Amino acid sequence: MTEAEGKVARSNENTWWDWLGRWLNIALAIGAFIALAGTLILWGEGAFEFLLAFVILFPASLISGLMRWWPRRSAEGVRSGLGWRRRLYISAGGLAFAALVCLLAGIAWFGTAPGTMLLVAGTMLLPPAVILALLAFSLRERGRLADQMLTEHEEIIYQAEIHWGVFIPTILVLTATLILVLAPLGAIGFSLATILYLIVLPGTAAQALSVFLNTELELTEDKLIAATGLVARTTRVVERSHVQAVGVYQGMLGKLLGFGRLSFICRDGTSFKARGVVDPEGLRQLIHR
Repeated sequence: MTEAEGKVARSNENTWWDWLGRWLNIALAIGAFIALAGTLILWGEGAFEFLLAFVILFPASLISGLMRWWPRRSAEGVRSGLGWRRRLYISAGGLAFAALVCLLAGIAWFGTAPGTMLLVAGTMLLPPAVILALLAFSLRERGRLADQMLTEHEEIIYQAEIHWGVFIPTILVLTATLILVLAPLGAIGFSLATILYLIVLPGTAAQALSVFLNTELELTEDKLIAATGLVARTTRVVERSHVQAVGVYQGMLGKLLGFGRLSFICRDGTSFKARGVVDPEGLRQLIHR
């Protein structure tokens, strides 16, 4: 293929993607409008089903529009990973804006059926917006602590991995929320589901993301290097000879899936923990070897 033919092929591909993106935005917007109309017109389970569709389609149409028309490149160019973080921030912003619109409209029509439905829709959109914003924040660029602390000719002999099992509490909370909503428990079930969804779910998700994406635990011949935390980052660099004791805790799921929590006690009396570590017993033995 010649260079001219390649340019034509890329141009046709861009045109096809632009056409698809334009009609996808229109389809999502129409779907959100229909879902909102169904929510306001129908009653009972039908209204709730249209409400769920509106909660999905309305922010999806906003996010799709922002993805399409938001400036794609900065003056400095796009660094590795910047595109994904930008998409996450746009998604979180779209969800937050959709939640704000629904909440403000619900407050304006408070006491009416449409107002109640919009308040519920805005409330349902808040936790996903918070979780996506935390995810984007946790993926921001920052250097590894080990790269800053290693001396010349010092090498990492072990780098701990964090197990996906740290997300199990979040999965259980989401499952319990769905069960409470679908079970015939009436107002009590909906109240408990609201508490779990608005308070417990974002908290467990933030903790899991903090552990999974921001835990650094590495071992050299002489040092133990550890860093944890999502917003406020705690770092530790300890001489291996100063580690007095290492405790391992594994619950039933931890023993089954092969992960656990390590507790370090240093000779100066300080201590710190690392959660979700794969094969914690093996790492404990390696530290004391």
